[in-house]
Amino acid sequence: MKITGDLGRSREQAQVQEKNSTWLRDRSVATRCVHSGSLPLPSKTRPKVMPIFSTSVFSFDYLDQIDEVYEGKIPGYVYSRMRNPGIEALEEAVASLENTPGAVAFSSGMAAITLSVLSEVSKGDHVVAAKVLYGGTYTFFKDELPKRGVETTFVDINDLDAVKSAMKPNTKILYCETISNPLMEVSDLERLAEIAHSTGARLFVDNTFASPILCRPFEYGADLVIHSGTKYLNGHSDVTAGIVCGGKDLVAGIRSLATMYGPVLSPFDAWLLLRGLRTLHLRMQRHSENAQKLAEFLKNHPKVTCVHYPGLESSPYHSLARKYLKKGYGGMLSFEVIGGIQGARRVIDSLKMVELVPSLAGISTTVSHPGKTSHRAVPLNEREAFGVGDGLIRVSVGVEEYGDIEEDFRQALAAI
Repeated sequence: MKITGDLGRSREQAQVQEKNSTWLRDRSVATRCVHSGSLPLPSKTRPKVMPIFSTSVFSFDYLDQIDEVYEGKIPGYVYSRMRNPGIEALEEAVASLENTPGAVAFSSGMAAITLSVLSEVSKGDHVVAAKVLYGGTYTFFKDELPKRGVETTFVDINDLDAVKSAMKPNTKILYCETISNPLMEVSDLERLAEIAHSTGARLFVDNTFASPILCRPFEYGADLVIHSGTKYLNGHSDVTAGIVCGGKDLVAGIRSLATMYGPVLSPFDAWLLLRGLRTLHLRMQRHSENAQKLAEFLKNHPKVTCVHYPGLESSPYHSLARKYLKKGYGGMLSFEVIGGIQGARRVIDSLKMVELVPSLAGISTTVSHPGKTSHRAVPLNEREAFGVGDGLIRVSVGVEEYGDIEEDFRQALAAI
């Protein structure tokens, strides 16, 4: 979004500013404390970096202008729970990266997921979802949607026959992750889109692990693309945010619900997230390169029993990864070591540079234990049924010098 002219202000607004400045000169110091400096100085140049629009509400010059803005006759903003220039700039940027007509930003990834789903389903509807998902998403489908009269069927998302069999006449959403959390499965997006659309459902894809640099699900038929902006889009572990991208009508419905429920992204977080996007392509390349090397190292280590990474030729998802992940296989991997939970504990506790962090996708390499963090709410028997046992360690590979990353894992594995 480009700000032009007098910092985006019209000639009429500049005249109002001049009038107000003259009026203020004769006011008391208390009144000048409240009102002076509230309008930007006129300028024919514009800021190089998008400003932070830290305002909850916007002023109008005359009463009829409210109708004109609400009805879309003139451009303008009303209240930041509805729209804010800085947040709108972020939405435009991510929509451009995902190659979608529109986007809506939220205060967290879970807000993006839950409100997107709730905008499409009501009592009596049905959802088909991948059985391997981020724990919060899984719990929302399993425990929260039934309270609203919505049923969810969980399936092996790569068993396309099972997916087809699970679809019902009242299925509204088929939900998956581009790269699953935490087993790094890759979804066959084109086939899933065909299955969803053949029954009148929509395909929702969480693209957090891949980012739009590695995959753009909308181009493969997805109706909605979801991100935890907290992760790779921001990339610096200092923002909590979510964003969804899709067609204008679908996005408009989600925005309407978001305006009602109010999970508003702060203007400062929007600014930080937009700044993070500027280096996303560079970071994703380095994340992917380092993760590929670490996966190869772990695969050949005698104390590692299994490595989940789509870039490995041994991965059952490698052919799908080659099709959908054109510019790298991502910075996320997971692995299991001998000794189960005790072995995992020894490795995690022995790491020196790599920190234990219950999140992912920052610039530094971190590990987490899905059973104790992201999938903590999922019962052990359910987790183990789809391969997320207590011996699983998830790694978010950072952008450090690769040799330093490998050395830390090498000495930690020696502790088993």
